[in-house]
Amino acid sequence: MCSSVAPRACKDWLPIFTISARFTIVVNKVPIVNVSLEFEAEALRVLRSIPELAVTVNDERDPRGDAAIRYGGVDIPVALEFKTRVSSAAAHQIVHRAQQHEMPTVVIAAEMTGGAREILDGAGIGSIDGLGNVRLALPGLLMRISGTTRPRRPTAPTRLSGKSSLVVQAMLLDVERSWHVSTLAQRCGVSAGLAHRVLRRLEDEGVVATDGAGPRKARRLSNPAALLDLWAEEHRDRPTRRPVFLLAQTTDQMIDRLCEGLETAAVDYALTGAAAAARIAPFLTSVPVAEVWLSSMAATSEVCNELGATPVESGPNVVLLQERDDAPLAFRTRENGVWTANVFRLYVDTRRDTQRGREQSDHLRREVIGF
Repeated sequence: MCSSVAPRACKDWLPIFTISARFTIVVNKVPIVNVSLEFEAEALRVLRSIPELAVTVNDERDPRGDAAIRYGGVDIPVALEFKTRVSSAAAHQIVHRAQQHEMPTVVIAAEMTGGAREILDGAGIGSIDGLGNVRLALPGLLMRISGTTRPRRPTAPTRLSGKSSLVVQAMLLDVERSWHVSTLAQRCGVSAGLAHRVLRRLEDEGVVATDGAGPRKARRLSNPAALLDLWAEEHRDRPTRRPVFLLAQTTDQMIDRLCEGLETAAVDYALTGAAAAARIAPFLTSVPVAEVWLSSMAATSEVCNELGATPVESGPNVVLLQERDDAPLAFRTRENGVWTANVFRLYVDTRRDTQRGREQSDHLRREVIGF
C-alpha cells in the first residue's frame, strides 16, 4: 500500500482526510437526485471499505459539487460517478463526460479493471473501487493505495477472447462499416449466436451504435479506441510454445529465413510480437526473439526439421506458437513479403511482451493504428 500527500506528512494527513458525500450523480453537469437507496448504500460500502478514508454523509445540497474531499483544512469539491463495474470501455465514456465538468471527477465502483484505472488516471480522473484501490490526484494531494486484484464477481458473460475476439478484430479492421449479425458472423466464421452475444456486450459497453430494429438492425463501431482497450484487457491466449534457435547473422535475416522456410513447407503462419511490430513501425533497435503463430495442424517437430532449427531450453531467437485453432491467423496480412498478424492482433500480442513490448505496442498504436 502506498499513499502520499503534499505538503503535509502522512502521519499528520490520515486523521484529517474525509469525503463528505452528497450522493448526486452528475452527467454533463445535470444533477440526477433520484438515486436508489440501495445504490447509495453500495457506494458508501465501497468508500468505507478503505481504512484511510473517513466518510461523512451530508444530506445538504451543495452547488459546488457532489462531494468534498477535505485535507489540510481545505474542501475540494468534486463530481462523483457511481458504477457497479468499470471496464476499459466504460472508462473511455467516463473520460468523455468528465471533460464537461468544471471540477475534478472521482469514480466510485464496486469493481474496476486495471486497464480502466490506467485510463482514468491518465485523464486525471480519480478512482476508488471495492477492491481497495485508490488513485486520487488533486492540488496538493497525491494518494495511491494498491488493493487486491481479485474480482468480487464473475467476469462479463461474453468475454472478448478466443472466437469472440474475431468479431472484435473484424469491426476494428473496418470501423466505418455497419454490420448485420449474419454478415458479421459469416465474415468471422463464427455462429450467428456468438456474433449476436458479442454485439450485445458491446452495446452494453457503449462502444457500438445501433440503427434499425429486428432482422434489419445494424451495428456500427462508435468508439474504436475503447473497444481496442477492452479487447486488450480481456483477451487471453494459452498457446503451446516451442523455443528454437535458427542460425542467422541478423534479426531481419533470421525472419526472412524463418518465413521462407515455412512457406516452402506449406505451413500457414503469421509473424507477430515485437519483431513483427518493429518491421511495420520501427522503434526498438534490437529484437532478440521473433514469435510466429503456426497453423494448429502443423507438426512442430517436422517444422523444425524443415527450417533447420534446433529446439532449445534457453537462448532461443524464435518461438513457435500454436493454439487449438487457427484464430491467431485470422485476417493476417502480407507485409514486406511476410505473412504478419493483422495490426490489432499484433498490438495485443506485442503488448504482452515482458521485455519492451509495451513501448513497441504503444509506438505501433500511435504510428499505424491511430486511435
